[in-house]
Amino acid sequence: MKISRTEEIAAFASLSMTLEATSYPKPGNVHRMKDFEETSLEHFLASAISAHSVFEKAVSSSPSSSSSIGSLFHEAVFKSNSIQSGGNTHFGTFILLIPLAKAAGIIQNRESKEIIEKAFEICKQTTPKDAADFYDAFNLLSVSVEKKEMPDNDFEFDLTNPDAVEAIQRTGTTLFDLMERGAKRDMIAAEWINGFEKSYLFSKKLQKNKEWFEKNPKKCFKSQINSAITLTFLEFMAMFPDTFISTKFDAKTAEKVRKKADRFLKQKSNKNLKKMIPKIKKLDKKLQKSKINPGSLADIAAAGIFIAFLEGMKI
Repeated sequence: MKISRTEEIAAFASLSMTLEATSYPKPGNVHRMKDFEETSLEHFLASAISAHSVFEKAVSSSPSSSSSIGSLFHEAVFKSNSIQSGGNTHFGTFILLIPLAKAAGIIQNRESKEIIEKAFEICKQTTPKDAADFYDAFNLLSVSVEKKEMPDNDFEFDLTNPDAVEAIQRTGTTLFDLMERGAKRDMIAAEWINGFEKSYLFSKKLQKNKEWFEKNPKKCFKSQINSAITLTFLEFMAMFPDTFISTKFDAKTAEKVRKKADRFLKQKSNKNLKKMIPKIKKLDKKLQKSKINPGSLADIAAAGIFIAFLEGMKI
């Protein structure tokens, strides 16, 4: 008996979400030893499981089928919201994983660059209906978004604007157009515009780190895959200011967190994660106390894990 390509890719997608959520200790995020006040690890796991059928539909649908990116995204958020009460667990993750999963179903090999190129093409082919479905999905979550002063032409398509869908229909704005508008201030939107650049980089660093821990098992903390995801996440924290932090606080806070992670990693010794754990926990505690959550990097981590699986990585 052999698992089908559709089943395999859908399993990879849900598993990627699960591993991202459970990897420990990712500073500032929910993990196996830390919940948020209203959102627990179990909420993330329930969301990952609920989306499995949506990923199967994405993989098995043809490029021109009615299972468009927007409708799949809306369905994923709806099912996640229906099965758990923790609110927004994977909004950004779905934005990345659904086009990647759809592309993986079309490209019948493990060449991640070809899959990513196809995903980019799928994103560029989105329609105003996809954009409207995106807004409807956001409204399902009842997410509280801080309203900031912005030019009228930006607010016209802002998620907090109740007239945004009407503006989309009036102007013929596609979902790709919306991502293009938001790319400068949101790293998830930028992934669509830049061809999943950071997601691909995460997958490469993850596989390299996993290979290193396989050769050096005594320097692992928990499993090799947990060690590789945690270390890669820390490396990304040190490389990129998280735009979820920028949105919730400001760009200065996001850059401060990046610098803190960078200084922290420069103190590490030969990637000995086991020895680093006390300091990682201390950093995690500081971020959790200030409610600083590098959530956009977590979304990119899930996409990177998924790409690594597509390339043949095993747990």
